[in-house]
Amino acid sequence: MPARLRLAALTLAILASLPASADWDKARLDAEIPRIEAASQGRLGVGLIDLKDRKSWSHRGAEPFPLQSVFKLPLAIGVLQAVEAGKLKLDQTITVTRNDLSLYHSPLARAFKGERNEYPLRELLARSTGESDNTAADLLLRLIGGPQALTALLKDGGVSGISVDRYERVFQPEILGLPGYGWNATIDTAKFYKAIQAIPAAERKKRLAATLTDKRDAASPDASIAFLEGVAKGTWLRDPAHSALLDKLMLEAKTGPNRIKAGLPTGARFAHKTGLGPSANGLNHATNDIGIVTLPDGRRFAIAVYLAGAQVGEKEREAAHAAVARLAVESLR
Repeated sequence: MPARLRLAALTLAILASLPASADWDKARLDAEIPRIEAASQGRLGVGLIDLKDRKSWSHRGAEPFPLQSVFKLPLAIGVLQAVEAGKLKLDQTITVTRNDLSLYHSPLARAFKGERNEYPLRELLARSTGESDNTAADLLLRLIGGPQALTALLKDGGVSGISVDRYERVFQPEILGLPGYGWNATIDTAKFYKAIQAIPAAERKKRLAATLTDKRDAASPDASIAFLEGVAKGTWLRDPAHSALLDKLMLEAKTGPNRIKAGLPTGARFAHKTGLGPSANGLNHATNDIGIVTLPDGRRFAIAVYLAGAQVGEKEREAAHAAVARLAVESLR
């Protein structure tokens, strides 16, 4: 065989062995995502981006959706950036007082003994990111300068569609119409839950519904996948060890096993962060999940799924997430 033919054959063989250029079956996504949304009886936001060829697709991509605990993922970036800047150290001790304990999900608060406990910063980071602990998250947010500092960090990194505006201990009461819970307020959880129960069910639902399009403490699917692309490529952090730590915390996250993860094929790798809001009289504030998928064949994509105002149960809301994930895998060509 002439040399030029051998070279041509070799070139074709090499090209054939390379992964095909990826793209989304947009017609299928356009047709099927609205059906999933209709079944959820809520507002569904989806963002997808292939991490090799950067092809993307979204549904309600520019609309704001309640973040809930998804904010704890950019919060982890903020903490690790502060470590890289020498403002914090992962092994430094953080004193937590009983007055620092926050609302709703907080294993730290449930296990708290006495008036003061001490925790390494690394443990608070793991509790906030991996366990979605609200007390740990509020403390870390205060350490990096508060909600506005975190929003500024995101904007400085080129992501303007994610806004963090309030601490958990402020945000959670306010979405139910119970203002006045500031950072320095001592929270009596029994009194808080009693105050919620004192609000008539229909009124609680009305108040919660009014917050569903609030641009505070909210993110768009498009901004979320832009943020996740930076996480996947390690551009938010300078130290590869910190990127590896963040990846480990996301990969080992204990929350949301029946959401996106349930729709991925066996052997897929999913590093993610969930968010879940309260329900009132059949109306759920938010059921969210965002993260980075690595399929068994090596293809990688970022996915953000936000479901706001759904009027179905938790099982159905999580099934919607799994259906979106399944469809995303099948649509990545």
